[in-house]
Amino acid sequence: MITLYELHWSHYCEKIRLALSYAGLSWQTCDIHAFSKKELLAFPLPRHLNKRTVPAIFDTERGEFVMDSTPVLRYLCKHYPQVQALYPGDFSNQQAIDAMLIELDTKLGLLARRFGYTQVILECPSLLSTLFLSRAAGGFFTLPGVRWVSGHILGMLLCQRFAFHQSESSHLYEALENYLLQLARRLEARTIVVGDTFSLADLALAAYLRPLSIVPFFYEHPQLQSLFAHQRAVLAKHSQEGLSAYQVAIAAARQSRLPVRRRIRQSEAALPFPDLGSHAHNDQRPVWTWQTWLLPYRYLFPMRSGKVRQAAASQGVR
Repeated sequence: MITLYELHWSHYCEKIRLALSYAGLSWQTCDIHAFSKKELLAFPLPRHLNKRTVPAIFDTERGEFVMDSTPVLRYLCKHYPQVQALYPGDFSNQQAIDAMLIELDTKLGLLARRFGYTQVILECPSLLSTLFLSRAAGGFFTLPGVRWVSGHILGMLLCQRFAFHQSESSHLYEALENYLLQLARRLEARTIVVGDTFSLADLALAAYLRPLSIVPFFYEHPQLQSLFAHQRAVLAKHSQEGLSAYQVAIAAARQSRLPVRRRIRQSEAALPFPDLGSHAHNDQRPVWTWQTWLLPYRYLFPMRSGKVRQAAASQGVR
């Protein structure tokens, strides 16, 4: 039996769930505490990581623990023939799939998380209390009124952790847009991300696009529709999960308030992760530093730079 330690809303964890389900392995999930991660403390920290994170698995049959999404997939592929089918082709093609996984982990996964959280903060911050604190203090932080306050506090902490306030000044929206346009052109010429056979790269792409499905700047982009069509087709065929909690919450919020969109800017920005090794990058930063006192300002102003509430996309806003 394989136990998957996860935060269910994480797109990195969804990638592992998709692979386990596709392979038909016996597995169960364990939702961890988002801040303490106490469920992982009994396991050793991998050498390539400086902190515990999810997804992680414990294989009871082999007594092995693996942390970080692509290393988890490598382990499953090595020990379970059912997963090997998601690494099809010869050795060269398998290497290309593995390289694409690292690329997607870093170039798409990190920024999709950043922009997805930003959209939640801007439109329904109370959801953060439900996601992170539903089991804390007997559910106190999810009570009406309390969850609004705690949601904004969590939003500020996440802003510090993932530097949401730097997205605009670093032109990260444009940088990811340029990268996704390349992927879209690639999929317009072919229906498979790597090689000629469906693989883990297709599952990873589908999982990592989910946070962007709530971000109008990307989801309504006319040149990215083939990319999201590919995602919907993959999830319709290989996932039984339906919409995520944040997709449902955003849809509900937009019933009473206009969606938050972004002013379109022209930029040749590039993603800030040029050198990819055998492991993905991570953009988590310490929360408590000498700059923590700037959190309210960063949360209220730089993070909201260029954002507007508008019913529909226009020439200058999407």
